[in-house]
Formats: sequence, C-alpha cells, structure tokens
Amino acid sequence: MKLASYTLSLLPLAAAWTALPGQKSSVLGRAPRHSTSTLLKSTIEAETIEETAETAAGSKTFGVVNTRKLSELYDLVVIGGGPAGVAGAIKAAQMGRRAILIDKPKFEAGVLPNGLDLFFGGPTGLFSKALRDAAKETNVAAMRAQHMDNDVIWKQITNSIVKLAMRNSEGQCRTLQTYGVDYLQGSAQLLGEEDPANVAALRKFADDLDDPEDGIRTVEVTNSGAVDDNGVPTTDNVVVSALKVLVATGSKSTRLRGIPFEESHRIFDSDTINLLGYLPRSVTISGLGIIGIEFANIFNALGVKDVTILVRGDVETSAKKLGMDMDVANVLMKLLTESGVKIREATTVEEFSYVPPPGADDE
Repeated sequence: MKLASYTLSLLPLAAAWTALPGQKSSVLGRAPRHSTSTLLKSTIEAETIEETAETAAGSKTFGVVNTRKLSELYDLVVIGGGPAGVAGAIKAAQMGRRAILIDKPKFEAGVLPNGLDLFFGGPTGLFSKALRDAAKETNVAAMRAQHMDNDVIWKQITNSIVKLAMRNSEGQCRTLQTYGVDYLQGSAQLLGEEDPANVAALRKFADDLDDPEDGIRTVEVTNSGAVDDNGVPTTDNVVVSALKVLVATGSKSTRLRGIPFEESHRIFDSDTINLLGYLPRSVTISGLGIIGIEFANIFNALGVKDVTILVRGDVETSAKKLGMDMDVANVLMKLLTESGVKIREATTVEEFSYVPPPGADDE
C-alpha cells in the first residue's frame, strides 16, 4: 500500500500519518516537524504568563541543585523521572537515605520558563490519557456547528491537557521537595568503576564508606540545572557520586527502518504524537496493538472522520498476540467499525510519497 495522504500517521509502537484540516495528503518530504509549538509552547505561554511574571526573567525553580550539594556523597542516585524513578527516590528518603533524582526532559517544548517539565513524573501514556479525557469532555461536533475554527477547537483541547500535565508535574516536584529529595535536570551517564572521575570520587569519600571495598558509583551530568552559590548556572559538566544508582529510564517507541519520521512533519510515533500541533482531517494508524486502538478511539471521538487502522496480518492473529479473548476482540472490532473506524487487514505500507513543507502552496 502506498501512503500519499494528507493524513496523520502513527507508527510502531503505533505510528501515524496526519493531514491538516481540509487539505490533501502526502507523507514524505524534507520539512521540519509541523509546528510543535502549537500544542505545548503557545499553550504554555498563555497559561503561565502570570506564573512566570512572578519569577525573575530566565530564572529556574525546578530541576535546579546547588553545586555545593552535588559535591557531597549521596546514598542513592536515581536516573529517570518517571513513576518508577520518583517512587524509588521517595522510598530511599523514607528510609532515611540522601537521594537525588536526575532526569532529562523528554521534549524541550514541554519545559516551562521556570524549568517545570510537563512530562516529569508522569507515565508514558499521560498524553494519551489526557487526550482521551479531553475527547470525552469536548463536544467537537457542537463546536463546529457554532462555526468555530479547528485551531480554536484544538486550542481548547490542548489547554486542558497542559493544565492536567502541569498539575501532575508540580505535584511530583512538591512531593520530592517534601521528602528532601534533590531533583536535577540534565542528561546523566553512568561512569565505569575504573573511570578517572569515579576513582577520584572513591578516594575523596573513602572515609565516609562503611566498607571501601563496596565502592561507589559516579554519574556525569551534561546540560544540567546545577547552579553556584549565587544562583548562576554552570556551563561545565557536573559529577554526582553515590553508594547506589537506580536506573529507571523507561522505554521509547521502536522506529523501524524505512519510515521517514525525521523527514516528514506528519509522521509520528507513540512518543512524538505528544507534539501534534493541530486537529488532523485524517489519521492512518499502522498496527492493531493497544496503543493503536486507543488512538483510533481518541481521534474518532475528536471528530476525525477518516480514521484507518492498517493490520499486517488479520484481526484474530493480532488479538491473540495481545492475549485478548476473541469474544472481547470481536466486540471491540465491531464497536470500532460501527463508530466509523476503518480496519484494513493484510495491509502493509510499501512506500511514502512526497509531502510539501508547512506553508507551501501545495500544502
């Protein structure tokens, strides 16, 4: 099957081709990803103007740790700010241990001026769950009947998503603060035991160890939120040492070869779909997994008239792979088709054709 649609595409783990409202479709082309700012940046700016005005320009209050504190020995370093990482850090603090959590924001567009990462502490499916709830609460058909523009409708939807994400992220940060857990934004790399930085740290903290043979582990953090005593951000990499390290970096969607994710602004995977910046006219989803079914229901509920799921094999085989009871699977497929979702079995994508860049005359 050739994909030359003005479609949103969700590829494995569920991937999608999207089309702008009222326009034709096509899926390949050297174009920057479509207006990622629409979903996050513009919504964030509108929602946090008062908040950011209260803080100094350019100042960060989240994900920042003083370098003096970082130079001391921790009991536990947690790498990864998802549900498991946050829970692990809190548990260590409850046991009387000194812990720090290091997390790299998943998307730059999801970080507020004060440093709050909208995706911090949230599960991988936070966006889809929030979008699902927004689809239930937003009557798109009624809004269109009032001649509201698609951009206005999408803004209404994304406002509710961002507000939910902000509440979740702020709550996680407050909980860490309550338990005395440091939270540092940055990209962490676990150094080897023979690395010079780790050897130097072992010598430095030898007197603090119950048993020097147990050793310590050191993490190097780049692009960190470390600041000096005057609150000035440091441009150097920082090293953090601890007795133990918990790696809780989570997972990310698999990108199969031959799918032009970077070259097209309408092809998304189940992670980058978070940055969708418009309400699409049509959506094509490759894969009948849980994520694919979930997004098919979501976009159908949002009033997208053309939602198609491509299944490489057949529905029965896909259902069995998911461990789904066939009676349940048959009812689910019936509900999907009755709601207008098209399911094409024995269908694979052979080719992606050209898609014009945003703003082009043929867009």
